[in-house]
Amino acid sequence: MENQQPTIEYTNKARHGHGNDMVDDNNVRQVAGCLPIDPVKQKVLLITSSNKNNDNWVLPKGGWEDNESQVHAALRETWEEAGIKGKITKTLGIFEEANKRKVKAHHWIFEMEIQEVCKKFPEKKKRERRWYTYDEALIVVKGQYLKDALMLSSLNPANRLPSHPFPPVTTLVDPPSVTLPPAVASPPSPKDSSPPSPKQASQKQAGPPSPKQASQKQAIPPSPTPSPPKQSHHFGVHALKSIFKKS
Repeated sequence: MENQQPTIEYTNKARHGHGNDMVDDNNVRQVAGCLPIDPVKQKVLLITSSNKNNDNWVLPKGGWEDNESQVHAALRETWEEAGIKGKITKTLGIFEEANKRKVKAHHWIFEMEIQEVCKKFPEKKKRERRWYTYDEALIVVKGQYLKDALMLSSLNPANRLPSHPFPPVTTLVDPPSVTLPPAVASPPSPKDSSPPSPKQASQKQAGPPSPKQASQKQAIPPSPTPSPPKQSHHFGVHALKSIFKKS
């Protein structure tokens, strides 16, 4: 990924409750998680659901909370639920989980290259872990959004071909409208909050420029400062399709 990966704390206890979970403008819960891959064995590590029915295999994921980014939430949940440390390599997309009555959640899923699988982790007693090949994983996961994430991952042999069609996914959605807290949306810059230097203070206190200074300033127009490109942690449906068409 283009952005630097955030650092997380590998705690001994998992966060609980949904009081701080992010929701979009339609009150749909926002979830973040990883598809953790061993790049050598070409296998994905799945975990059992925390529900009573423990034969349901899923990706490590959980609520994106209001004091963190989607990437931070995905890394944290992958550690808490699966004991995995790794590097996020790409964004797979935002996937919709729904039943016949309503949309239950939007899942922001990232592909992760596994660097370490730890024996001790916060939810060790609640879950099982198991390695699966791509074909096996497509069989054992039940949610269509999980199957779609797998089809878009590097585990899918078709995605490694020079030219291939866009996978037939059905749950991929465009980014929902989510109002970010100020601390997450635009963290304050230490430079902005620092007091002015003596030189800056003297410049502010100085009187208006002389006619000569003003004419010199007008003689050379300032160069326009290009605005930095916007960084994004997700791709919508159209962006992902365009990527596949170009490849």
